Amino acid sequence: MNNQIYAHYLSDSESAPLFGKALFRDVVLNDLLGTDAGSIAYWEGKQLARRFTLGSIQDLVSFFQQAELGDLMLQKQSAKQWQFTLSGKPVTSRLSLQPDATFSLEAGFLAQSAQQMVGVVAETEMGEKPKHADGISLVVHLDPRDAVSDPQELNPMPIIK
Repeated sequence: MNNQIYAHYLSDSESAPLFGKALFRDVVLNDLLGTDAGSIAYWEGKQLARRFTLGSIQDLVSFFQQAELGDLMLQKQSAKQWQFTLSGKPVTSRLSLQPDATFSLEAGFLAQSAQQMVGVVAETEMGEKPKHADGISLVVHLDPRDAVSDPQELNPMPIIK
């Protein structure tokens, strides 16, 4: 697979800048973490959200673009669920090489960010690939009856535009 990643990313000028990230994410981390890579990436996504505190869904959208995680779009929002689609070159490049690629880091980041914004326990799952879309579905489940035990005042970082 290593040669496939190299050829896949460097044969397309739009994907070439993503090669370094793919090398670490899909080769090095999987070598180091093995079968636990997905779980650890999810918890690291939560840790990143604690370090990079965001104050709104629009901030999430901007941050995902700036970090080259993909184009995040809110599809539906309720008191119990936030449904997003994550698309763009970082996503489609990974999916075309690995149709079963996980986006655990992004899922963990969304879960923790939502939990901090709303003040209730939140977890994210990767849903089915949306029909007629080049991306994935990420669904944040919020539990309005389970407030965070030690809520802290949200002090979001400013997003640089």
